[in-house]
Amino acid sequence: MNVTIIGGGNIGMCLAGEISRVKGYDVTIYTSHPEEFDRRISVVDDERKITFMSGEIKATDDLEAAVKNADVILCTFPSHLRKDLIKKVEDVVKEDICIGFFPGYGGAELYCESLIKKNITIFALQKVPYVARTKRRGKIAGLMSKKKRLFVAAIPHYKTNEIATMLEDMLLMECVRLKNYMAATLLPGNPLLHTSGSVIYLDNYKVGQTFPEQIYYYQSWSDECSEFICNFSDEMMEVCTKLPIDLSEVDSIQKYYESPTPEELTRKFQSIPSFYPLTLPMIKTEDGYIPNFSSRFYAEDIPNGVCIIKALAQFVDVKTPTVDRVLDWYYRMTGKEYFLADGSFGKDIYETAIPQINGIDTLDRLKEFYTR
Repeated sequence: MNVTIIGGGNIGMCLAGEISRVKGYDVTIYTSHPEEFDRRISVVDDERKITFMSGEIKATDDLEAAVKNADVILCTFPSHLRKDLIKKVEDVVKEDICIGFFPGYGGAELYCESLIKKNITIFALQKVPYVARTKRRGKIAGLMSKKKRLFVAAIPHYKTNEIATMLEDMLLMECVRLKNYMAATLLPGNPLLHTSGSVIYLDNYKVGQTFPEQIYYYQSWSDECSEFICNFSDEMMEVCTKLPIDLSEVDSIQKYYESPTPEELTRKFQSIPSFYPLTLPMIKTEDGYIPNFSSRFYAEDIPNGVCIIKALAQFVDVKTPTVDRVLDWYYRMTGKEYFLADGSFGKDIYETAIPQINGIDTLDRLKEFYTR
């Protein structure tokens, strides 16, 4: 089976390293710098303190060559780059293949209608298989916090079991079959994690202000951050309960991290080893450090994460004061205007991946799309 991995970054390298070792899978990785990739790479598992060699990996920067003979395509691109990718491959890929998005949030499925009509199965993981940090590009991949199980769903839904079985063989991990595709796109993940701390740390930031040193994101995490993210999660969960789709498999931030109170969540975040080195996106200048608002921390997670939660809330009339505070903060920091105060669309709404601008503007259409 020909497996193509889109993206040679942290997750892409780890996936290539693991899948290429399994008999029956020929792995190609699409990357902007194929010359940096060895035919075999090392994968270092820091938590288990083991290192293993991959099987043979082909690296290319020719997208058509990477996908035209693929039986399975695994896309690790950031969500805000997936729309353009889909347009580029939809007339190149074979029929009857499967294309997966790791992770599933971000709205990529909304751009896949022409692929679905070619009998291509679209699938997604609720979360990536592990935390990954490249140690040496194209040569040494690093992984931590490998999940005990993965959660997967497909469009059409009857293909979910087939996809899960394939992934269990490919990744050697248990896969839970989700009840519908939307359950794979909503999670207490980066859209909540990356924005909640940022709003607290930078709420009163002014242009020209500098910081004397780099801010470590989770080492600086406070109970105020935890209270904010719990409120954010509560709003998302209210949306989940009111949508006419079974989203019982979507966890709150409190349940996922087994921390029912903000204080316990703070302690939890500060105890996770893979969180220790993570930093707030910043740029070093002669005068100190300044926030990097063009980082994918924000450019991906706000228009392709926070805005989707806001848009889903509008379908079921759920008030979202915490979500609104994130969007107002980002507007003050960057001028990006996705929603107006009355809930109508702002000037930058077409940079987002919300259902309403992709032909899904009623609850019936939303349910039909995500449960077919």
